[in-house]
Amino acid sequence: MNFIGRKHSERRSIHRIYKYHQEHILYYWDELTEDEQKHLLEIAGAINFRKIKKYYKASKTERKPIDFSLLKPSDYITSQEKERREEFYKLGLHALKTGKVAFLTVAGGQASRLGIDLPKGCFGISPIKQKSLFQLFAEKIFFYSNLYAQSLKWFIMTSIDNHNATVDFFIQNNYFNLDKENIFFFKQGFNPTVTSESGDLILKTKSKLFMNPDGHGGILGALTSQGYISKMEHFGIEYVSYFQVDNPLINMADPYFIGCHIAEKSDISTKVIQKNFAEEKLGVAMQECKTKKHRIVEYSDIPQEIMRQTYENGSLYFKMGSTGIHIFSVPFIKKISSKLPIHIADKEIILPNLSNNAEQEKKIPVLKFETFVFDTIPLAKKAIFFETSRNEEFFPLKNKTGVDSIETCVEGQNNLYRSWLKDCGFEDTDKIERCEISPLFAPDRAVFLETAKKKLSSIKEMIYENDNIKKEIYIH
Repeated sequence: MNFIGRKHSERRSIHRIYKYHQEHILYYWDELTEDEQKHLLEIAGAINFRKIKKYYKASKTERKPIDFSLLKPSDYITSQEKERREEFYKLGLHALKTGKVAFLTVAGGQASRLGIDLPKGCFGISPIKQKSLFQLFAEKIFFYSNLYAQSLKWFIMTSIDNHNATVDFFIQNNYFNLDKENIFFFKQGFNPTVTSESGDLILKTKSKLFMNPDGHGGILGALTSQGYISKMEHFGIEYVSYFQVDNPLINMADPYFIGCHIAEKSDISTKVIQKNFAEEKLGVAMQECKTKKHRIVEYSDIPQEIMRQTYENGSLYFKMGSTGIHIFSVPFIKKISSKLPIHIADKEIILPNLSNNAEQEKKIPVLKFETFVFDTIPLAKKAIFFETSRNEEFFPLKNKTGVDSIETCVEGQNNLYRSWLKDCGFEDTDKIERCEISPLFAPDRAVFLETAKKKLSSIKEMIYENDNIKKEIYIH
């Protein structure tokens, strides 16, 4: 192998590859183009070999199952509590009006399961105009920026695979009329996939490694390591409204939720909903009986007998599920971003036949390492759960058909907008087949009801034809 003439950074990568006994990834070196060689060394140079070695050693120790006898359902602030709503509203509104709130979207996924080869945020999902998820979020931010006379900042976490396509999508759409200086794209970190047997890196092609995203918890480390927490501090941002790209109903600037977080002096606050059924794939809000610490337990870690546990009246014992909607205090992110525990997943991959010999491709057991954002909750001095309504803001888009699908996501939007019109006193809203209210007109129920008082006649013109309610309504 000829390594003569390599740059210092490339020589350093080569040295580390040999130091950690991973030189097998250079097996096809002499067959690679110069660009392929550079790419392989660049990826290897970004790997924290010491950390991966530590994770691999941890995978060989016995992984203790969760003792659910030490856990109980978490307390949460219910959506019905009225006494402090005015206090929450005032605090949240003040934070928004003074530019102390930024938005953070987890957008590292592809829409391949939905049938298109684009970042998931590019998928058109609004009921009538087929606006993309990114456009819906952008229009909400545009409205709130004008409403509160603030240049609200939007941080978007992409992945290695979809970063360029995401940025290109925003450029092609002129950033949806937002100031591009207020949008910050950054890449999620990654970890190599390693063999279960020996912890070795694995070649996907002759010049590429099997890699996996470092989990949604990696977003916090990326914010810190890439300088975005410092930017937030420079802008005077104190709170981050966090949500995932697959949820078009998100009420990202909910003053009650933000205000509750502030009033409770919480480090991280999480919106929760009542599960529809025991096995629903939602992380569950639990509390440690001894320490009183809150936590979210991933549904895949909960045995069926625990999931199905009920009270005497038949209601679920562990009934509150996480929506993946959070408020973070910026100092807390800075403090804990490097302290999240690692999760080790046992998987299988098909090992490619790179030598083009007669051997058949085979499956091998591998390990993937990732962190989860909800693991910040036990690290918090104070964390709270805040109940929201599923119908108001949780119809995620995950699958092409079935549960959490295109159909259920669209129908969730239809039902929400019909209910806004019904709250304004309009009858026969059940006759509306498709209904969409542009975020540029009103991004949430409270704003819509306030706007409707002033624009009732124009709304009537948009929804009625010859005194009959239209079957398809778009309000803008």
